Amino acid sequence: MKKFTLAAALGIASATGAMATTLAGVGLFETLSASTAHATVAPSSATLTLLNGWTNAPFGTSLAFVDTASNTVQLKGAIATTGTNPVPFVLPNAYRPATDVYVAVDLCDGTNGRLWIQPNGTVTVQATTFSNAQCFTSLDGASYAKNTTGYNALTLINGWAGGPFSTSTPAVAEIGGVVRLKGAISTSGTNTEPFLLPAGLRPSANVYVKVDLCNAANGRLIIEPTGDVFVQAENNFSDAQCFTSLDGVSFTPATFKALKLKHGWTDTVFSTLAPAAKVISGVVRFQGAMSTSGTNAEPFVLPASMRPTTNVYIPVDMCNATNGRLNIAPTGIVSVEAETSFSNAACFTSLDGASFVK
Repeated sequence: MKKFTLAAALGIASATGAMATTLAGVGLFETLSASTAHATVAPSSATLTLLNGWTNAPFGTSLAFVDTASNTVQLKGAIATTGTNPVPFVLPNAYRPATDVYVAVDLCDGTNGRLWIQPNGTVTVQATTFSNAQCFTSLDGASYAKNTTGYNALTLINGWAGGPFSTSTPAVAEIGGVVRLKGAISTSGTNTEPFLLPAGLRPSANVYVKVDLCNAANGRLIIEPTGDVFVQAENNFSDAQCFTSLDGVSFTPATFKALKLKHGWTDTVFSTLAPAAKVISGVVRFQGAMSTSGTNAEPFVLPASMRPTTNVYIPVDMCNATNGRLNIAPTGIVSVEAETSFSNAACFTSLDGASFVK
Protein backbone atom coordinates (compact mmCIF):
# COMPACT_ATOMS: atom_id res chain seq x y z
CA MET A 1 0.00 0.00 0.00
CA LYS A 2 1.41 3.40 -0.98
CA LYS A 3 0.43 6.09 1.46
CA PHE A 4 1.62 8.91 -0.79
CA THR A 5 0.18 7.71 -4.10
CA LEU A 6 -2.75 10.14 -4.10
CA ALA A 7 -0.83 13.15 -2.89
CA ALA A 8 2.01 12.51 -5.29
CA ALA A 9 -0.39 12.16 -8.19
CA LEU A 10 -1.82 15.53 -7.28
CA GLY A 11 1.60 17.14 -6.97
CA ILE A 12 1.29 17.68 -3.22
CA ALA A 13 3.37 14.91 -1.72
CA SER A 14 4.44 17.28 1.06
CA ALA A 15 0.88 17.38 2.37
CA THR A 16 1.69 14.36 4.49
CA GLY A 17 5.27 15.42 5.20
CA ALA A 18 6.39 18.97 5.94
CA MET A 19 2.88 20.36 5.63
CA ALA A 20 1.53 17.80 8.08
CA THR A 21 4.27 18.66 10.56
CA THR A 22 3.49 22.35 10.28
CA LEU A 23 -0.25 21.92 10.63
CA ALA A 24 0.00 19.55 13.56
CA GLY A 25 1.41 22.31 15.71
CA VAL A 26 -1.66 24.50 15.31
CA GLY A 27 -4.60 24.30 17.73
CA LEU A 28 -7.41 23.82 15.25
CA PHE A 29 -10.67 23.47 17.09
CA GLU A 30 -13.44 25.41 18.72
CA THR A 31 -15.07 24.08 21.86
CA LEU A 32 -18.84 23.90 21.86
CA SER A 33 -19.60 26.02 24.92
CA ALA A 34 -18.06 28.61 27.16
CA SER A 35 -17.96 26.18 30.06
CA THR A 36 -16.04 23.68 27.95
CA ALA A 37 -13.68 26.40 26.75
CA HIS A 38 -12.66 27.20 30.34
CA ALA A 39 -12.42 23.59 31.49
CA THR A 40 -9.06 22.33 32.68
CA VAL A 41 -9.55 18.95 30.98
CA ALA A 42 -9.68 18.19 27.27
CA PRO A 43 -13.13 18.73 25.76
CA SER A 44 -15.19 15.63 24.96
CA SER A 45 -16.42 17.20 21.72
CA ALA A 46 -15.35 19.93 19.32
CA THR A 47 -16.11 21.42 15.95
CA LEU A 48 -13.28 21.03 13.47
CA THR A 49 -11.59 23.92 11.67
CA LEU A 50 -11.26 23.05 8.00
CA LEU A 51 -8.11 23.75 5.99
CA ASN A 52 -6.88 23.96 2.41
CA GLY A 53 -10.16 25.07 0.83
CA TRP A 54 -12.38 22.35 2.32
CA THR A 55 -15.89 23.47 3.25
CA ASN A 56 -18.59 22.23 5.59
CA ALA A 57 -22.02 20.63 5.35
CA PRO A 58 -22.64 19.83 1.65
CA PHE A 59 -26.03 18.36 0.72
CA GLY A 60 -27.77 19.41 3.94
CA THR A 61 -25.36 17.61 6.28
CA SER A 62 -23.87 18.96 9.51
CA LEU A 63 -20.60 20.73 10.25
CA ALA A 64 -17.50 18.60 10.73
CA PHE A 65 -17.41 17.58 14.37
CA VAL A 66 -15.48 15.21 16.64
CA ASP A 67 -16.48 13.54 19.90
CA THR A 68 -14.76 11.16 22.29
CA ALA A 69 -15.95 8.87 25.06
CA SER A 70 -14.54 5.66 26.58
CA ASN A 71 -11.38 5.86 24.44
CA THR A 72 -13.45 5.97 21.23
CA VAL A 73 -13.32 8.90 18.81
CA GLN A 74 -16.40 9.40 16.63
CA LEU A 75 -16.65 11.86 13.72
CA LYS A 76 -19.76 13.59 12.42
CA GLY A 77 -20.82 15.75 9.45
CA ALA A 78 -19.51 16.04 5.92
CA ILE A 79 -17.07 18.11 3.85
CA ALA A 80 -16.28 19.02 0.24
CA THR A 81 -13.68 20.94 -1.75
CA THR A 82 -13.00 22.40 -5.18
CA GLY A 83 -9.26 22.08 -4.57
CA THR A 84 -6.77 19.23 -4.80
CA ASN A 85 -5.27 19.17 -1.30
CA PRO A 86 -6.44 15.97 0.45
CA VAL A 87 -5.84 17.26 4.02
CA PRO A 88 -9.14 18.78 5.26
CA PHE A 89 -8.29 19.21 8.95
CA VAL A 90 -5.93 18.35 11.79
CA LEU A 91 -7.36 16.72 14.88
CA PRO A 92 -6.75 18.43 18.24
CA ASN A 93 -4.47 16.58 20.66
CA ALA A 94 -7.32 15.04 22.64
CA TYR A 95 -8.55 13.07 19.60
CA ARG A 96 -5.32 11.84 18.04
CA PRO A 97 -4.61 8.09 17.74
CA ALA A 98 -1.44 6.51 19.09
CA THR A 99 -0.72 4.89 15.69
CA ASP A 100 -1.81 5.38 12.10
CA VAL A 101 -5.52 4.65 11.56
CA TYR A 102 -7.40 3.95 8.31
CA VAL A 103 -11.20 4.26 8.43
CA ALA A 104 -13.64 3.69 5.56
CA VAL A 105 -15.96 6.59 4.67
CA ASP A 106 -18.71 7.35 2.17
CA LEU A 107 -17.97 9.61 -0.81
CA CYS A 108 -20.02 11.11 -3.63
CA ASP A 109 -22.76 8.92 -5.16
CA GLY A 110 -22.15 6.15 -2.64
CA THR A 111 -18.55 5.56 -3.72
CA ASN A 112 -15.87 4.23 -1.40
CA GLY A 113 -13.08 6.15 0.31
CA ARG A 114 -11.15 6.36 3.55
CA LEU A 115 -9.56 8.65 6.10
CA TRP A 116 -5.89 8.20 6.94
CA ILE A 117 -5.41 9.58 10.45
CA GLN A 118 -1.89 10.02 11.80
CA PRO A 119 -0.67 10.37 15.41
CA ASN A 120 0.20 14.03 14.74
CA GLY A 121 -3.50 14.65 14.01
CA THR A 122 -3.17 15.07 10.25
CA VAL A 123 -6.21 13.63 8.44
CA THR A 124 -5.96 12.77 4.74
CA VAL A 125 -8.88 11.78 2.50
CA GLN A 126 -8.01 9.02 0.03
CA ALA A 127 -10.09 7.72 -2.87
CA THR A 128 -9.56 5.75 -6.05
CA THR A 129 -11.00 8.75 -7.89
CA PHE A 130 -10.31 11.93 -5.90
CA SER A 131 -13.14 13.85 -7.59
CA ASN A 132 -15.55 11.70 -5.56
CA ALA A 133 -13.93 12.96 -2.35
CA GLN A 134 -13.99 16.55 -3.62
CA CYS A 135 -17.70 16.34 -4.37
CA PHE A 136 -18.62 14.84 -0.98
CA THR A 137 -16.83 13.17 1.93
CA SER A 138 -19.04 12.02 4.79
CA LEU A 139 -17.56 11.77 8.27
CA ASP A 140 -20.69 10.19 9.72
CA GLY A 141 -20.08 6.69 11.01
CA ALA A 142 -16.29 7.06 11.13
CA SER A 143 -14.81 6.03 14.48
CA TYR A 144 -11.63 4.58 15.98
CA ALA A 145 -9.94 3.80 19.31
CA LYS A 146 -7.33 6.32 20.42
CA ASN A 147 -5.11 3.65 21.98
CA THR A 148 -5.16 0.11 23.35
CA THR A 149 -6.59 1.00 26.76
CA GLY A 150 -9.34 -1.52 27.55
CA TYR A 151 -8.50 -3.68 24.52
CA ASN A 152 -7.21 -7.25 24.44
CA ALA A 153 -4.87 -8.51 21.72
CA LEU A 154 -6.29 -10.89 19.13
CA THR A 155 -4.35 -14.06 18.32
CA LEU A 156 -3.74 -14.19 14.58
CA ILE A 157 -3.81 -17.48 12.68
CA ASN A 158 -3.18 -18.89 9.20
CA GLY A 159 -0.18 -16.71 8.46
CA TRP A 160 -1.78 -13.32 9.10
CA ALA A 161 0.39 -10.62 10.73
CA GLY A 162 -0.52 -7.46 12.63
CA GLY A 163 0.39 -3.79 12.46
CA PRO A 164 1.27 -3.14 8.78
CA PHE A 165 1.98 0.41 7.63
CA SER A 166 2.52 1.85 11.15
CA THR A 167 -0.92 0.75 12.40
CA SER A 168 -1.53 -1.00 15.70
CA THR A 169 -1.70 -4.74 16.23
CA PRO A 170 -5.23 -6.19 16.13
CA ALA A 171 -7.24 -6.04 19.35
CA VAL A 172 -10.83 -6.26 20.57
CA ALA A 173 -12.91 -4.77 23.38
CA GLU A 174 -16.52 -4.58 24.49
CA ILE A 175 -17.40 -1.03 25.45
CA GLY A 176 -20.93 -0.13 26.50
CA GLY A 177 -22.39 -3.21 24.87
CA VAL A 178 -20.54 -2.61 21.58
CA VAL A 179 -17.81 -5.00 20.40
CA ARG A 180 -15.05 -2.95 18.77
CA LEU A 181 -11.98 -3.94 16.80
CA LYS A 182 -8.81 -1.94 16.22
CA GLY A 183 -5.55 -2.19 14.33
CA ALA A 184 -4.79 -3.76 10.96
CA ILE A 185 -3.57 -7.04 9.45
CA SER A 186 -1.94 -8.43 6.31
CA THR A 187 -0.84 -11.78 4.90
CA SER A 188 1.22 -13.34 2.13
CA GLY A 189 -1.02 -16.41 2.18
CA THR A 190 -4.42 -17.25 0.74
CA ASN A 191 -6.36 -18.30 3.85
CA THR A 192 -9.14 -15.76 4.42
CA GLU A 193 -9.53 -16.41 8.17
CA PRO A 194 -7.19 -14.18 10.22
CA PHE A 195 -8.51 -14.82 13.76
CA LEU A 196 -11.32 -16.06 15.99
CA LEU A 197 -13.18 -13.77 18.36
CA PRO A 198 -13.03 -14.85 22.01
CA ALA A 199 -16.11 -16.41 23.58
CA GLY A 200 -18.25 -13.67 25.11
CA LEU A 201 -17.49 -11.29 22.23
CA ARG A 202 -19.22 -13.29 19.50
CA PRO A 203 -22.44 -12.32 17.71
CA SER A 204 -25.60 -14.39 18.00
CA ALA A 205 -26.04 -14.39 14.21
CA ASN A 206 -23.84 -13.76 11.18
CA VAL A 207 -22.46 -10.22 10.96
CA TYR A 208 -21.17 -8.49 7.80
CA VAL A 209 -19.15 -5.32 8.38
CA LYS A 210 -17.51 -3.07 5.81
CA VAL A 211 -13.71 -2.59 6.08
CA ASP A 212 -10.96 -0.64 4.34
CA LEU A 213 -8.39 -2.55 2.27
CA CYS A 214 -5.17 -1.66 0.42
CA ASN A 215 -5.15 1.69 -1.46
CA ALA A 216 -8.69 2.46 -0.21
CA ALA A 217 -10.16 -0.64 -1.84
CA ASN A 218 -13.42 -1.97 -0.42
CA GLY A 219 -13.98 -5.15 1.56
CA ARG A 220 -15.79 -6.68 4.51
CA LEU A 221 -15.49 -8.96 7.53
CA ILE A 222 -17.86 -11.89 7.90
CA ILE A 223 -18.17 -12.71 11.62
CA GLU A 224 -19.92 -15.93 12.60
CA PRO A 225 -21.48 -16.97 15.95
CA THR A 226 -18.65 -19.49 16.32
CA GLY A 227 -16.21 -16.57 16.48
CA ASP A 228 -14.73 -17.36 13.07
CA VAL A 229 -13.86 -14.18 11.14
CA PHE A 230 -13.29 -14.09 7.39
CA VAL A 231 -12.02 -11.29 5.14
CA GLN A 232 -13.65 -10.79 1.74
CA ALA A 233 -12.55 -8.24 -0.86
CA GLU A 234 -14.94 -6.62 -3.33
CA ASN A 235 -12.54 -7.08 -6.22
CA ASN A 236 -9.19 -8.80 -5.62
CA PHE A 237 -8.13 -10.72 -2.50
CA SER A 238 -4.68 -9.24 -3.02
CA ASP A 239 -6.16 -5.99 -1.67
CA ALA A 240 -6.97 -7.76 1.59
CA GLN A 241 -3.60 -9.52 1.68
CA CYS A 242 -1.77 -6.21 1.32
CA PHE A 243 -3.77 -4.45 4.04
CA THR A 244 -7.01 -4.98 5.96
CA SER A 245 -7.93 -2.30 8.49
CA LEU A 246 -9.93 -3.26 11.57
CA ASP A 247 -10.22 0.32 12.82
CA GLY A 248 -13.82 1.46 13.05
CA VAL A 249 -15.22 -2.09 12.91
CA SER A 250 -17.98 -2.66 15.47
CA PHE A 251 -21.12 -4.67 16.10
CA THR A 252 -23.61 -5.15 18.92
CA PRO A 253 -24.09 -8.70 20.29
CA ALA A 254 -27.34 -7.92 22.15
CA THR A 255 -30.52 -7.92 20.08
CA PHE A 256 -32.27 -4.56 19.66
CA LYS A 257 -35.93 -3.83 19.04
CA ALA A 258 -36.56 -4.55 15.36
CA LEU A 259 -37.29 -1.80 12.85
CA LYS A 260 -40.54 -2.03 10.91
CA LEU A 261 -39.64 -2.74 7.29
CA LYS A 262 -41.79 -1.52 4.41
CA HIS A 263 -41.99 -1.44 0.61
CA GLY A 264 -41.27 -5.14 0.28
CA TRP A 265 -37.99 -5.24 2.23
CA THR A 266 -37.49 -8.40 4.32
CA ASP A 267 -35.16 -9.53 7.10
CA THR A 268 -33.12 -12.58 8.20
CA VAL A 269 -31.14 -12.77 4.97
CA PHE A 270 -28.00 -14.97 5.02
CA SER A 271 -28.56 -15.93 8.70
CA THR A 272 -28.25 -12.37 9.98
CA LEU A 273 -30.38 -10.60 12.59
CA ALA A 274 -33.47 -8.60 11.71
CA PRO A 275 -32.79 -4.89 11.09
CA ALA A 276 -32.84 -2.97 14.36
CA ALA A 277 -31.51 0.22 15.93
CA LYS A 278 -30.78 1.62 19.37
CA VAL A 279 -29.33 4.82 20.82
CA ILE A 280 -26.25 4.04 22.93
CA SER A 281 -24.46 6.96 24.60
CA GLY A 282 -25.78 9.46 22.05
CA VAL A 283 -24.92 7.30 19.04
CA VAL A 284 -27.58 5.61 16.91
CA ARG A 285 -26.38 2.07 16.20
CA PHE A 286 -27.83 -0.35 13.66
CA GLN A 287 -27.73 -4.13 13.44
CA GLY A 288 -28.95 -6.88 11.17
CA ALA A 289 -29.45 -7.03 7.41
CA MET A 290 -32.22 -6.91 4.80
CA SER A 291 -33.05 -7.59 1.17
CA THR A 292 -35.83 -6.97 -1.33
CA SER A 293 -37.20 -8.28 -4.59
CA GLY A 294 -38.56 -4.81 -5.39
CA THR A 295 -37.13 -1.51 -6.56
CA ASN A 296 -38.16 0.88 -3.77
CA ALA A 297 -35.03 2.17 -2.05
CA GLU A 298 -36.72 3.13 1.25
CA PRO A 299 -36.70 0.13 3.63
CA PHE A 300 -37.79 1.84 6.87
CA VAL A 301 -38.35 5.07 8.78
CA LEU A 302 -36.44 5.71 12.00
CA PRO A 303 -38.46 6.42 15.16
CA ALA A 304 -38.55 10.08 16.17
CA SER A 305 -36.10 9.54 19.05
CA MET A 306 -33.43 8.26 16.64
CA ARG A 307 -33.66 10.83 13.87
CA PRO A 308 -30.73 13.10 12.99
CA THR A 309 -31.08 16.88 12.89
CA THR A 310 -29.44 17.04 9.43
CA ASN A 311 -28.96 14.65 6.53
CA VAL A 312 -26.62 11.75 7.34
CA TYR A 313 -24.76 9.46 4.91
CA ILE A 314 -23.12 6.31 6.29
CA PRO A 315 -21.32 3.50 4.40
CA VAL A 316 -22.67 -0.06 4.50
CA ASP A 317 -21.80 -3.48 3.10
CA MET A 318 -23.83 -4.98 0.25
CA CYS A 319 -24.00 -8.20 -1.77
CA ASN A 320 -20.65 -9.86 -2.57
CA ALA A 321 -18.79 -7.24 -0.50
CA THR A 322 -19.86 -4.39 -2.78
CA ASN A 323 -20.14 -0.87 -1.42
CA GLY A 324 -23.20 1.23 -0.60
CA ARG A 325 -24.64 3.70 1.85
CA LEU A 326 -27.65 4.73 3.89
CA ASN A 327 -29.08 8.21 3.36
CA ILE A 328 -30.91 9.24 6.54
CA ALA A 329 -33.08 12.36 6.52
CA PRO A 330 -34.24 14.39 9.55
CA THR A 331 -37.75 13.06 8.83
CA GLY A 332 -36.43 9.59 9.67
CA ILE A 333 -36.76 8.34 6.09
CA VAL A 334 -33.89 5.99 5.24
CA SER A 335 -32.85 5.37 1.63
CA VAL A 336 -30.41 2.72 0.41
CA GLU A 337 -27.97 3.61 -2.37
CA ALA A 338 -25.51 1.24 -4.06
CA GLU A 339 -22.21 2.37 -5.56
CA THR A 340 -22.71 0.36 -8.73
CA SER A 341 -26.03 -1.45 -9.18
CA PHE A 342 -29.14 -1.36 -6.97
CA SER A 343 -29.32 -5.12 -7.45
CA ASN A 344 -26.47 -5.36 -4.92
CA ALA A 345 -28.56 -3.53 -2.34
CA ALA A 346 -31.63 -5.61 -3.19
CA CYS A 347 -29.67 -8.86 -2.79
CA PHE A 348 -28.19 -7.89 0.60
CA THR A 349 -27.77 -4.71 2.64
CA SER A 350 -26.02 -5.10 5.98
CA LEU A 351 -26.70 -2.62 8.77
CA ASP A 352 -24.12 -4.12 11.13
CA GLY A 353 -21.49 -1.60 12.14
CA ALA A 354 -23.44 1.38 10.76
CA SER A 355 -23.85 4.27 13.21
CA PHE A 356 -24.09 8.04 13.50
CA VAL A 357 -23.84 10.65 16.25
CA LYS A 358 -27.24 12.22 16.89
